[in-house]
Amino acid sequence: MGRYEDLSADFRWNTPAEFNFGALIDKFAADPARVALLWEDQEGNRARLTFRDVSHQSNRIANVLTGLGLKRGDPVMIVLPRIPLWQCSYIGALKAGAMVIPCVSMLRERDLIYRANHSGASAIIAAAERADMITDLRRECPSLCHFLIVGKARPGWASIHEAMNDASTNFTPIATRAGEPAICYYTSGTTKEPKAVLHGHAYTFAHQFTGSIWLDLKSPGVHWTTSDTGWAKAAYGVLFGPWMNGATVFMYNGRFEPKQELELLQRYKVNTFCAPPTEFRMLVKEDLTKFTLPALRHCAAAGEPLNPEVIEVWRQHFGITIHDGYGQTETTLVAANIPGVEIRPGSMGRPFFGLDVRVLDEDLKECPTNEVGQIAVRVRPERPPSIMLEYWKNPAENAAVHHGDFYLTGDEAYRDGDGIYGSSAGPTT
Repeated sequence: MGRYEDLSADFRWNTPAEFNFGALIDKFAADPARVALLWEDQEGNRARLTFRDVSHQSNRIANVLTGLGLKRGDPVMIVLPRIPLWQCSYIGALKAGAMVIPCVSMLRERDLIYRANHSGASAIIAAAERADMITDLRRECPSLCHFLIVGKARPGWASIHEAMNDASTNFTPIATRAGEPAICYYTSGTTKEPKAVLHGHAYTFAHQFTGSIWLDLKSPGVHWTTSDTGWAKAAYGVLFGPWMNGATVFMYNGRFEPKQELELLQRYKVNTFCAPPTEFRMLVKEDLTKFTLPALRHCAAAGEPLNPEVIEVWRQHFGITIHDGYGQTETTLVAANIPGVEIRPGSMGRPFFGLDVRVLDEDLKECPTNEVGQIAVRVRPERPPSIMLEYWKNPAENAAVHHGDFYLTGDEAYRDGDGIYGSSAGPTT
């Protein structure tokens, strides 16, 4: 057997019956010097938070939410940009047993109204600039009772900071079950209305392997994933993946500028880096000879296939091969180029550990080698913790994507004779 086969055969999810991500943050907080987050914004403002800082702030938020009367399972919308309060709000809601509805910070008001009404959200935490744009939520969203804003209070909005100042830094996370709903992402797919992708607390646990295996995270170490906070990719690399492994997250709140991104990689001594292929294509157009990145040891890309030419330019300048991966909002990684295993640049790689991945034809039979079909993941008799619980409140869509023992991704690929997956249509993450 080869290295991949050995590693895959030895892999176990070992998902606990109960899990709350916030409890892990509290354990890391026992070391007061352990750094959780390095942050900078476009104006040059900076922050440095330890795990103890994150633990205390998230405890305050959990106390604020429970003090408002939110109960276990109540949905909370979080509409925040890449600021430290995003992680603290997310973790605080999970600690309280609430269900988080992550929202891309620049969603239109009608999109927020749909999410609030579909989920029955009880509370929303938003940035000040979003509050200025949100005018109809009270009139259009009867379930939404609590409006919390970053910064100073204003008519109709309570200040989350002021509420936190009055809240205790002590909170015992709810002992949530692994299969209990924790997060609901709303996709921007091809259907008329976005699909509500429901994940359990086991999903947050499963991201330890996204971090340790694909992103190759180590502690101590600094990791940067450039995703917006509302996307599932932020779960991979801005929250659960790194902090399940005790790594430090770097987060930048600003416009993408290739030169600036390279300067930040250099200045913050980033060790592991994940960005979409579109960013890597822009980065390699810069004069890379002006940048030295001795701390950088691993890079990953997901969202669509990255062309081998870009991978080779990056390798020539920095000695690092970018590892492609394929996943969805409905999953964590399905296939990936895994560090330490022979990779084929530009391919999806091999099935991620713990998953039985197949390529099926129109009759849902397995395709021969090199024949394009639909990617499917086995979910019976045992559903992997990385796969969504369901499309929430959408039985027709659930029936459409579940056939026999498999979840059908809707994305196409082929499998070559070496078991490596390639895509004829760009995968999505």
